[in-house]
Amino acid sequence: MIQRLLAILMATTMMFSGCIGWNEPSSPFYGAEVEQGDVPPFSLDSHDGNVFNSSDLQGKVVIVGFIYTRCPDICPITSQNIAYVHSLVSAEHDDVAVVSITVDPWADDPGTLAQYVVDQNLSWPHLTGPVEEMEPVWKAFGVGLTTYDDDSDADGVVDGFDICPDTPANEVTDHHGCGMDTQEGETDNSTAGSGTSGRHALPGYWVDHMTGTVILDRDMQQRVFWGDMDWNPDFVIKDVQTLLAE
Repeated sequence: MIQRLLAILMATTMMFSGCIGWNEPSSPFYGAEVEQGDVPPFSLDSHDGNVFNSSDLQGKVVIVGFIYTRCPDICPITSQNIAYVHSLVSAEHDDVAVVSITVDPWADDPGTLAQYVVDQNLSWPHLTGPVEEMEPVWKAFGVGLTTYDDDSDADGVVDGFDICPDTPANEVTDHHGCGMDTQEGETDNSTAGSGTSGRHALPGYWVDHMTGTVILDRDMQQRVFWGDMDWNPDFVIKDVQTLLAE
């Protein structure tokens, strides 16, 4: 009897009703303009062992990234993109802040995040905390959470992610749960879905999230969204500068 796996579906849907898109004539931004939405006050655990309060961000333009430390591909790229932008804008402005929020608090405790910060040579708070404290923050940014623990065909891919639910027993499967021999599974399973969605198999569960970065204005209002696969550093900097000039 194969033990059923726990799977976590983190879907950063970013369903902002005011989304305008890429550099529309009516938008002052190069990224996707989003409807201004409040970010509720929060206190979360920082990688440095301190408690981070969102009130510290008031009056600053804030770049908010979503990562998790066991992400093998897009998260390190996202972190380095943010680091590059921050290094340039902070050289001229001291009122730009960055925070990164994990979408995997089950694994990302402060110590784990601290090691990620060292490994990636980063300089800003990386935040985690109990799920019940993170849920209001995720919700504010459009992050949804659904859990799955069913694996009806016992192939090691839970049903919430399995697009081939009738895989023969003991057959090697691809990332989607499709048998490599009988169902012509894909050999490249590093990502799934489309757009900026990333799905990664991790020990014990899965994380699936649409990766993106949100820029807040000085009043803690969400203003711009950049998908992690769409980054143009020069344009991101221009969007930050537009918010700084308001």
